[in-house]
Amino acid sequence: MIKETHLSYVQNGGQKTWASDGNADQTAVNLLADHTMDVENQVDEKVRVTWSRKAEYVLSMMGYGVGLGNIWRFPYVCIRNGGGAFLIPYIVCLMLCGLPLYFMDVAMGQFMSRGVYHIWSICPLFKGIGVGQIIVNVICAWYYILLIAWVLIYLVHSFRSPLPWTLCGQGWNTPACVPQGQRVGLTGNDTNSSSLGPDNATAVTSEGYDLVNGSRLIKPLRPAGEEFWVNNVLELSSGLDNLDGLPWHTTLALLVACVLVLLCIVKGVKSVGKVVYVTATFPYILLTIFIVTGATLPGAQDGVLFYLKPDFSKLMQVQTWLEASFQVFYSLGPIWGALVTMSSYSKFQNNCMRDSIILTFLCEGTSVYAGFAIFTVLGHMAYNLKLPVESFATSGPGLAFVVYPEAVAYLPVPQLWAVLFFLMLLTVALDSQFAGVEVIMTSLLDIWPKLMRKREVIVKVVFCSVQFLLSLPLASRGGIYLFTLVDWYIAAFATAAIGLLECIIVAWIYGAERFMDDLELMIGRRPPCIFSILWRCVTPSLLLILLVTSLLSYEAPSFEGYHYGAGAVAFGWMVAVVWFLPVPLVAGFKLMTSHGSIRDRLKYNCSPSPEWQPGDVSFREIYQQKTRPPAFCRLPRPPCLQGVSK
Repeated sequence: MIKETHLSYVQNGGQKTWASDGNADQTAVNLLADHTMDVENQVDEKVRVTWSRKAEYVLSMMGYGVGLGNIWRFPYVCIRNGGGAFLIPYIVCLMLCGLPLYFMDVAMGQFMSRGVYHIWSICPLFKGIGVGQIIVNVICAWYYILLIAWVLIYLVHSFRSPLPWTLCGQGWNTPACVPQGQRVGLTGNDTNSSSLGPDNATAVTSEGYDLVNGSRLIKPLRPAGEEFWVNNVLELSSGLDNLDGLPWHTTLALLVACVLVLLCIVKGVKSVGKVVYVTATFPYILLTIFIVTGATLPGAQDGVLFYLKPDFSKLMQVQTWLEASFQVFYSLGPIWGALVTMSSYSKFQNNCMRDSIILTFLCEGTSVYAGFAIFTVLGHMAYNLKLPVESFATSGPGLAFVVYPEAVAYLPVPQLWAVLFFLMLLTVALDSQFAGVEVIMTSLLDIWPKLMRKREVIVKVVFCSVQFLLSLPLASRGGIYLFTLVDWYIAAFATAAIGLLECIIVAWIYGAERFMDDLELMIGRRPPCIFSILWRCVTPSLLLILLVTSLLSYEAPSFEGYHYGAGAVAFGWMVAVVWFLPVPLVAGFKLMTSHGSIRDRLKYNCSPSPEWQPGDVSFREIYQQKTRPPAFCRLPRPPCLQGVSK
């Protein structure tokens, strides 16, 4: 039974204090007084900047949702889990897990017009989630910038004729190099052969052959594209314990990447909003050109059939459904904080529900669309080499920096297609980097508004400079080992855990119905009740299964046959949990510094603070006058929740 209580602000000697109607417990009133901040002092000196046009917001969200993972990860995961049949669990997981979390993130950011640190005033006990989201974006911005540097290196080399990754006999090549048009593998009576080039064994010298049971094992030989990647771009060292200095070209590319990002974000959403007109639309134009051109090439249909050939037996495997969930989480990008940040610059009455539905399916549909562009060209490459398409079904940097550069070399005017391909990778990588950096900058702006308004450009210059210096170990000859380690662990477990917490906080502690009321104030109508069901039951259940399964199926990473030692694995685990650690630490601090019994402290910190209110000042009075159902906790509410009854 929750006793009806009315609390209000009253003027008392020039100060505003809490007053009750006499029904409230005095301890609760005192706790609430401690919990209250002077909301008027929190109103920005200037109205928060918003997107100049709705198109800029949509394009920014599209740019964030369409990243390198859509190009190099989805096609491979699709093939490994049933081809066209994989689209069934993928769409189901998208609707039951991806869309609800996407909508929740966007709605929270738009409601408060604040970044990831402040939105958790909805439940101050878990404000550490916001701290963790800032930390993870710092880590991602730190190592993701190296991808942009690699793309820049390939982009510069794409203007050369012939393309340098198609030839042998260059400074970085070894005697084991095999030029374009030939493949290396096992020949003879070995059933695992991946074959040679069109002329088979006659196209390869006998140097480097090992005899194994009468078969010729071409183990030392490597394609020219792979040698260009490993020996020239990476200049790969022996391991993580041997960083072996900085190659000048990677260091220069890293510096250019940092400067490029700085120039694009220097004016915040005003500059990013203009840049995304190019960076968010250009990939779609190029993907379409690749599909149309690739479809006319011999062997393209084999690539498409291999990509979409359904294997319905995979649908009976739990792993297929888990990978579908991981892929949705990985590419759509909820929980990371970027969706909250970008939507916080939207106008308060923007229809975020409609936007979330459209953007979710548009961004994830791009993953499928990109697969057609990739596999039409890979099918043509397989046709030329007389190899099965599955020979090239790889994931990660290997697809983007080894297989596909070699594939475009088979197209007419290969330099043109190489330039277009790496321009496309550059735009999608920049969009993802913009979003991560903007999470950090917006959080700093919300925490220290006066400082950031006066020194915004200086802060961004300092951030990008520090980022460059800290990223130098990644640019070293052993940097790829560090990159692989961080990339393996960064989203391993904390994403599912924080997604689960977010559903519990919003749908159960704050209350799904109260959140639906907030949405109704924003978009003018109540969202369908299916979202309430998903937020309360379905989505958290899926996230719990995902979290448990990922913990049970954990494996240590490896790269190019290199296995990480115990120290590296320990560092990886630190990366995996570092952005979750603020959650219990901040919660413990909140409980220790509150007053009253443990029960009162818990209730107090689980209640939304007065800071949780519409970011648009003109809607605050309406919001404060509305009567809402009680939340999970029974502490008397601030004035925006006056009139709450049992």
